[in-house]
Amino acid sequence: MGTETAASCDTLERDLRDVTLWLIETYGVAPIHVSVERHFPQIDRDLAGIAVMLLSSPPPGLIEAAHEAFLALGYVFESWAADIYVHQSSRDTHSKHDAIQAYARVENALRIWRSA
Repeated sequence: MGTETAASCDTLERDLRDVTLWLIETYGVAPIHVSVERHFPQIDRDLAGIAVMLLSSPPPGLIEAAHEAFLALGYVFESWAADIYVHQSSRDTHSKHDAIQAYARVENALRIWRSA
């Protein structure tokens, strides 16, 4: 079984926050909760799935956009019939500056990923 390093946890935490802030800005939805799922042996950039929760039905394309954002940030999705655990962001507060940086970071990653 893989062991996640503190650095990879910090990276995932930042990516969860940035994708969440990007979705809020792009789709105008709040509150929103984004979490990723992993199988126990998965570490670093390996994910099993993604979950997006809203108080209402998600706008068309939102869940697919979240998935694409993680792909653009270098994650790989692979799911098999096995137990998973959920990793969610613990950072609930952010500044407007954080939101602007997150939006720019995800938009840039998507632009590069889509052009490849």
